[in-house]
Amino acid sequence: MENKTLFGELPLGWKHVALSDVTTFISRGRQPKYIASVEGIPVINQKMIRNFTIDYRYVKYNDAKKNINKSVFIKIGDTLVNSTGVGTVGRSAYISIDPMRPTFVDSHVTIVRPDTAIVDPKFMSVVLSSDVYSNYMGSILAQGSTGQVELSRQKLSKMCIPFPPLNTQHLIGTIFDLIDQKIKLNHQINKNLLRLAKQQFNLTFPNVHEGNSRLSNVMENFDRKRIPLARREREKRQGVYRYVGATSVLDYVDDYLFDGTYLLMGEDGTVQDEKGFPILQYIWGKFWPNNHTHVLSGTFVSTEWLYLFLMNTNVRSRITGAVQQKISQANMNSIPLTIPSKDELFRFQKQIEPVFSQIQLLDEQNLKLTATHKLLLPKLLAGQIDLSNLEGAIQNA
Repeated sequence: MENKTLFGELPLGWKHVALSDVTTFISRGRQPKYIASVEGIPVINQKMIRNFTIDYRYVKYNDAKKNINKSVFIKIGDTLVNSTGVGTVGRSAYISIDPMRPTFVDSHVTIVRPDTAIVDPKFMSVVLSSDVYSNYMGSILAQGSTGQVELSRQKLSKMCIPFPPLNTQHLIGTIFDLIDQKIKLNHQINKNLLRLAKQQFNLTFPNVHEGNSRLSNVMENFDRKRIPLARREREKRQGVYRYVGATSVLDYVDDYLFDGTYLLMGEDGTVQDEKGFPILQYIWGKFWPNNHTHVLSGTFVSTEWLYLFLMNTNVRSRITGAVQQKISQANMNSIPLTIPSKDELFRFQKQIEPVFSQIQLLDEQNLKLTATHKLLLPKLLAGQIDLSNLEGAIQNA
């Protein structure tokens, strides 16, 4: 096998091997028979694979009466690879913990199951989830007509990856596992902080949803504008990120960019799911300040206050549409509220600002950790970093 990979020349003693040589199973999932009840069997679909992990907000359920081959149920150590669709092929996620219930993948997702006797599962997943390999799978290996591209099992099986000695794999896997665990911890802390903020809001303003005023009195517009495909593709190649704070979502630019003082309903104005997950997200950072929803200047209502108000509002009752459910600007503007006094708002803002500052701090830390992840991997796989020093640092941490 040649001594050059997508990351460049291999360090001395490393190999270049096909995935089929270091795995026990590579296969697409099965076509489910979806049902509305959560009593069915959870199914992982392409939409769930994002940010190198599984987002269970988008889970669907299979009819338990339909028999599914046990081999396509996920296991710890599996890497799941999106295998159909422009812009989605090549995205992958690592299964680090057992799901609470037996869960399988649908036919648009491929399971790559490592042979743990010769390859470290985390190491293999880190390689496959890298920008280099994700882009290679999506742009080179995938084939088909516009909008219908697919990554075949055969091509994926023949794809070669760097293969250092097992102890080096373990070390690299541990490094990235530590980074990922810190990111997950920050996510959980922020969820808890946001929960506390919502509770404090309800205690401070118990009757805020009863009043003669309307949301339009403190908001501007709910216009949305999709970024052109060419720009999204260019920014993805450049490594530009869309960053949604408070709910700690980090992903490539693929839909929208917003300014830091604005609120976003869902990802595109649609309802995200049917199980009551928040459809409102608070946007940190300065990105694209056109066509957004903004707190009106001249009012004492802050973006944080408005965010918590909407998070505690039955927005779902204002949804229209049978298939593509949306919340119109008119329906949002007519939400009733009582605008608290200036003094009440000022006191609450002093209480809540430290909470949102901490959320923002941890979100920004996750941005830096993710950037470190992206920068570190190519250097490690090219042998540009002395792993012996890192091994000592990890042992003493």
